[in-house]
Amino acid sequence: MDLRRSLFIIVLIIITLVIAIILSAGGPFPGLETTNGSLIGNVSIGPLCPVEPCPISHDQIVAAYAARPITITTAGGSFVGSVIANPDTGYTISLRPGTYRVDTLHQGVGGSNLPKTVTIRAGETVLLDISIDTGIR
Repeated sequence: MDLRRSLFIIVLIIITLVIAIILSAGGPFPGLETTNGSLIGNVSIGPLCPVEPCPISHDQIVAAYAARPITITTAGGSFVGSVIANPDTGYTISLRPGTYRVDTLHQGVGGSNLPKTVTIRAGETVLLDISIDTGIR
């Protein structure tokens, strides 16, 4: 009986060690990462006034950014998320590895450099700066 118990304990130890090695190596299936990547960038929106210097407050500038959220969808069009850029620090969003379409609301007569398609890889950061022309002249 003691031999069986000792053999059982040795097998359990070996299985535990194998699982620990597999987990520390990143998993048993290469290419199936579960780590997210990041999409980051700066956003410029303008002009915000028809003349310079532009006498609007910082709160009004923040409102202009809030009115144009950045939307993220899958290549098939399913909504993934949205983010509102900060006029001072830009935007950042964590995404699972995959291919996404980045866009914003298109308002008025202006335009933007969107939509764009980006590919996110595990643990990597993709930089996408966005420029929005309000059409104000």
